Amino acid sequence: MVEIKSIPKAARGLRVLTDEVLDGFAIEDIKCRSCSGYGNCGYKSMYLNPAGGVVSICMNRREQLQKKRDGVAAE
Repeated sequence: MVEIKSIPKAARGLRVLTDEVLDGFAIEDIKCRSCSGYGNCGYKSMYLNPAGGVVSICMNRREQLQKKRDGVAAE
């Protein structure tokens, strides 16, 4: 990941996207796809992308992929 030297004022409330958040997945695999039609499902988390811009991550999709990868049965 790229280090951020200064964060723009508008982005101070956002968390920085880290390898821990990605957990080995590509951004394209876990980004928000607006399943609810509006992106207000409650699983969407916004992060400041060190490569530039802001990215929304679907925590539900991330959890599903983690369970599939780790061989854990879905609830």
